Amino acid sequence: MNKYSIRNSFLLFTIFLIFYSIFYLYFKHDVGNDWSISEWLINYKGGFTRRGLGGEINIFLSNFFSISLRDSIFFLQAIVHSIYLIFLFIYLKNFELDILQIFALFSPLFLLYPIAELEALGRKEILIFLFFTFLIFFSTEKFHKNIANSIVFIFFPILCLIWEQIILFAPFFAVILINKNKLYSFSDTLTKLLLIFSSTIVVMVIVFIFPLSNEGHEIMCKYLELELSERCYGSANLLIKNTIYFDTFYIHKNINFINYFRYIMIFLVGFLPLHLCIGNNQFTSQENLITKNFKPIYLFLTIYIPILLLFAFGHDWGRWIHIQYSLSILLYFYLIKSNIISNNHNNKILIKFISKKKGLLILVFFIYAFFWNPKTLLTGDIATNSLYKIVYNSSKIIFKFEGIRLFQDNPLIKFHKKFIE
Repeated sequence: MNKYSIRNSFLLFTIFLIFYSIFYLYFKHDVGNDWSISEWLINYKGGFTRRGLGGEINIFLSNFFSISLRDSIFFLQAIVHSIYLIFLFIYLKNFELDILQIFALFSPLFLLYPIAELEALGRKEILIFLFFTFLIFFSTEKFHKNIANSIVFIFFPILCLIWEQIILFAPFFAVILINKNKLYSFSDTLTKLLLIFSSTIVVMVIVFIFPLSNEGHEIMCKYLELELSERCYGSANLLIKNTIYFDTFYIHKNINFINYFRYIMIFLVGFLPLHLCIGNNQFTSQENLITKNFKPIYLFLTIYIPILLLFAFGHDWGRWIHIQYSLSILLYFYLIKSNIISNNHNNKILIKFISKKKGLLILVFFIYAFFWNPKTLLTGDIATNSLYKIVYNSSKIIFKFEGIRLFQDNPLIKFHKKFIE
């Protein structure tokens, strides 16, 4: 199958993503009830609590630079998003991809999702993506294995203090470590991983055995209100109210079959190009425990299993599937770059289709990549016209379309508002 350089097109796409990420983060950061702000308000002023480190960092930056807490959150979010996207471009720019891999790279579950679904923009998973991208970069052959080991040992527990649910994605990191350390036997693998993740295990034990008390939560909320003029809402307000029983009962009691079926289809369609790429590939050697015992597709399906807990106990299914896809495709490109799997997969049916239907292929690509995305919540419908709405909604903000009568009375705008927006 023909390979295509993605350097120029991916550079333009990266610039587009950085611009709109910063643009929408700026206009989101002053919204009074935005959840992407509320989860960054959680802090240690009422005592140790899960997810409190992120708030402490933002409070420190706010005081150090003499800016408002929301401005501090905005700058941190914008910087992290930009570094992640730039670093990802640097990592992928020299790849030559076939059509199926290009479909996978531009899946609506990946890079476009946060700015197509603004509820997902600025959430803490961006730290996971940045951290994982750093790890795969420093896990290439030119870097010693101790660098990757140290990165996970030091920074993974820190991320757990910011968002403890990252622990469910630890298998993605474990795959990198097993390959980098060339762990072949089960006993060596278990011993080495327990050692590297020992700091994380300690942190997770502390997180779960020292929950925030009601009194501590009240102190934290009063601090936000009196010292920082912030309401204790959203994630900060629900910090001590959520339990596994409450979450599960609340999320699933009013859900119908259509909601579940919709997300099954989102998973199947959104992951289809990536899974076809993985399924048509084999490991190039058997030099570690994974390559010896798994086929690539079975490896990915196995590391998906812990994430099912998020779908059971969390409401943000769109975010969970976005995180799952992002780490999956990053891992896939790492396996290719490390020559663990080949960058070739023969699909004769697809090759025959491409050679005869190039015009139709381009149309299908744009519809697949830019015209739909899942909503944030399990109960949400599928959003349409994603790329168009990103540009249209930003134009409304910049040019204030709704304040111009000409645009309000325009039949095209009326049609758009009624049937598309």
